[in-house]
Amino acid sequence: MSLDRLKERLDQIASRVPVVRGRGEEATKQALVLPMLDALGYDIWNPVEVCPEYDADFATRKGSQKERVDLAVLVDGAPRIFLEVKSIDTSLDGNEGQLARYFNASPTVSLAVITNGVEYRFYTDTGEPNLMDAQPFYTLRLDALERNLDVLARFHKSVFSPTAIRDYATDLNYTWKIVQHLRAELDLRNREPSDALVRWILASERMYDGRVTGGVVERFRPIVKNALHMVLRDVVRRSVAALDDGVVAPAPLEPAPTPAPTASPPAPVADAEDSKLKAQTTEQELAVFAAARQVFARSPYASAQIFDTSTRKDAPIELLYKDTTGYFGIYLNKPGWWVLRVVFSKTSWVGFNLPADVGEPLVPRDFTVLGPTPHAQFRVEIKAPEDLLKLEALCIAAFRACVEERAATR
Repeated sequence: MSLDRLKERLDQIASRVPVVRGRGEEATKQALVLPMLDALGYDIWNPVEVCPEYDADFATRKGSQKERVDLAVLVDGAPRIFLEVKSIDTSLDGNEGQLARYFNASPTVSLAVITNGVEYRFYTDTGEPNLMDAQPFYTLRLDALERNLDVLARFHKSVFSPTAIRDYATDLNYTWKIVQHLRAELDLRNREPSDALVRWILASERMYDGRVTGGVVERFRPIVKNALHMVLRDVVRRSVAALDDGVVAPAPLEPAPTPAPTASPPAPVADAEDSKLKAQTTEQELAVFAAARQVFARSPYASAQIFDTSTRKDAPIELLYKDTTGYFGIYLNKPGWWVLRVVFSKTSWVGFNLPADVGEPLVPRDFTVLGPTPHAQFRVEIKAPEDLLKLEALCIAAFRACVEERAATR
């Protein structure tokens, strides 16, 4: 999967917009939405994978007709993505209720999308399980493709992971909420600290022994403000010094384009000031996950089960990923059950959750074994994501080790 190739395909789709206007919902679906799914690697000609007018037999009947989802993307026979399509000339505001009803009644669905072919709003359940969030976690516009194309790449068939999408949406939503809260409390350029902030500081251990009354809050408000200015100046100085020393800051958080104005609050949107908040999943990392999925699909573990101590039951094995600022992790079912950790840098490597004496005999001759690090005790140097395909024996050994470790906890 190449971002340049994806951008090229989306530009082709965007060029059809003037022709589609005024032609209704079906033209929007055929000329814009289905080609978008095709660009993301889904087989739009196979109703077993992309099913139009998917029967929502769980939904309330309207007369003698069942409600149907406009498009459903299925994986292993189960719906995973629902798309509700509106005409290109229709605003999406206030039209997400029907989509939410479908999503909430479908436990296997992890991603819901409402679109008019130009704007795509992506929803999941970052709060209550199987309850679609009121606000989208990501919004894409065909007329603003230069922003966040790498976020759209997360939905490509080759790397799509329901758990990873939900984790990403949760990180994005709550990071932004916390940023907004901290900014409101700590940005004191034109105002005084709030009562809540002053009370919280004074309530800290060994801070103030007396009763915090309104008068105490007023007395300490300028003291708190002065102390915060001192702390923030120190933080800025250290950040500048780190840049001067050549320390690389964490990769930027992908901002989500702002949805069209609605009567309800807008979706969380990150801006350039928040560019150092979390790891950014790169095209290389998604490519290495796609390679790992190929190996996994060919292994006996794709149809096997793993023992989960929390439920005391066997569960189907899923290969998933989670990004961090230190490495890109690939795991089975739960982040703690990691099998591979990958770092792309001057010397790129993949770490396997294997003892060296197990892994080294499986390393091909043209690969170099690297020394241990805190993130992985057994590492192999790679030049490109596709190198993982040549390390298939090591990957399968890591899968096996993880499954056997879990089985030993029965």
